[in-house]
Amino acid sequence: MEAPWRRWRKHCGSGGGDRSATPGYAFTRLKRTVPFLLVLLALTTRVGDAPSAEQDARLGELLPKLAITSQRFETMLALAAFTATGRTETVDGDGTVSAVKEGVFRFRPHGDRHVVDVIRYTEDGEDRRMEAQEKFRDAEKKDIDPDDVTHVPFLGSEQAKYVFKLGATDPRDPNRVRVHFRARKPARTLWNGSAWVDARTGDLLTMGAVQSKTALFVDYFSGTLELGAQTKLGPAVSRATFEGGGGFLFFRKRFRGRATVTDYALP
Repeated sequence: MEAPWRRWRKHCGSGGGDRSATPGYAFTRLKRTVPFLLVLLALTTRVGDAPSAEQDARLGELLPKLAITSQRFETMLALAAFTATGRTETVDGDGTVSAVKEGVFRFRPHGDRHVVDVIRYTEDGEDRRMEAQEKFRDAEKKDIDPDDVTHVPFLGSEQAKYVFKLGATDPRDPNRVRVHFRARKPARTLWNGSAWVDARTGDLLTMGAVQSKTALFVDYFSGTLELGAQTKLGPAVSRATFEGGGGFLFFRKRFRGRATVTDYALP
């Protein structure tokens, strides 16, 4: 499935849809997968430390659960319609906000991708809804780029691509544990980061990461996902934040954004 989140950020926060002008264009498309909107946080990860036998055993019990819930999560997002309300800012080197883009978008599943209805979209306060809608419709006619396809690291088909390590346990809830992950071989579609999960059910609670390898002229891309929404197929993304930066020589830009996700509907 084409990533709805990649397309939202493209039009709401990255130069109005011009791929060449987008430092953070490495935002993902997904083929029947999670919209990694948007998406994952740069959290410190020390995956290289030697785990204890007890940690190995607990992780061995947890990863199969995470594979099942990740598959359910990706299936849910492939089938779901939902509304994203977001804001993205472009920030100059001195910290000055030079551009603000805001929008409300309704994503609807259609075949192997989502189509997007632009409810509202502005650039620096100016209404650009019709222009954004036209760009979405043009994008929907194009094939999905395999280089923009990514998956949840805990998915069964993805786990061999990562090194995992069990991290901290929430002192208030022993079932809430942190799992670190690192790509064995860096790639634009693989991530380094961590997730808080429910060890009892295997549900993802929050997730954060950075791209393990960025595109040309991209310095970094990171973000967070909060899975606070509930659907009949399990937890869903309720909020996302992201930031990134890049450029060429003396022309450097940073961007940051946030989105809330609401009104999930499943067939």
